[in-house]
Amino acid sequence: MGQKRRTDKGAAQAAGDKRKRAAGSGRKKIDLPPDLLSAQAMEGNEAAFLALVRFHSTFNPVPLTPELLLIAGLDDVTRKRLAGRLKRKEDKLLRPFPTIDLMFWGEEWVQKTLDRFLWNRRGGKKAPNAAFLGRLWDASSEGAMLQLRIYKKAAVTPSAWVRVKYPHFANLGLSDSQTLKVARAEGCRFGESEFLAAVRRFSRRNPLSGPRRRTTPPR
Repeated sequence: MGQKRRTDKGAAQAAGDKRKRAAGSGRKKIDLPPDLLSAQAMEGNEAAFLALVRFHSTFNPVPLTPELLLIAGLDDVTRKRLAGRLKRKEDKLLRPFPTIDLMFWGEEWVQKTLDRFLWNRRGGKKAPNAAFLGRLWDASSEGAMLQLRIYKKAAVTPSAWVRVKYPHFANLGLSDSQTLKVARAEGCRFGESEFLAAVRRFSRRNPLSGPRRRTTPPR
């Protein structure tokens, strides 16, 4: 009887190990690119921090839904990567002033970085950094206004869209053509040439887009 129990236990353990191996072998690992924009913001790069604020600011409900990502025609790996990075809490109310996505705003590093920027420290004393607060408000208002225009299906220029959204998508490793698909899925009817021209203008003026950008997705 004791021998049978030991045999049954060993067989059950072997079967469990086999199921675990089978389950693990079926998973497809998605490699996320380094989050360089957040890393720069953590190091005290104000321009990087404000670029993230622009992207995450809104007057209105979710700017990117799973349905939009599906309509964009992106490949499965890219769509899963974006769905994990851009998930927001559902909210059906228009806001009377710009607000920032709580999933972003609630991250510990964001709170610590904001606290660093908010204060001028002189002689061991802290005073509000009024100049930064003005730039923070401008960045949040700019991002929220773009989202509101998209939400209301109003006209949006490629340059305005690129300034608010391009740094974030470039940071996530999307090619320019993939980013254009996202813009079109949001309802922006940009032509390819005018969109890429806006990207080139932005990239010349803004080092946050990185030294090298891909026009087409990786193979």
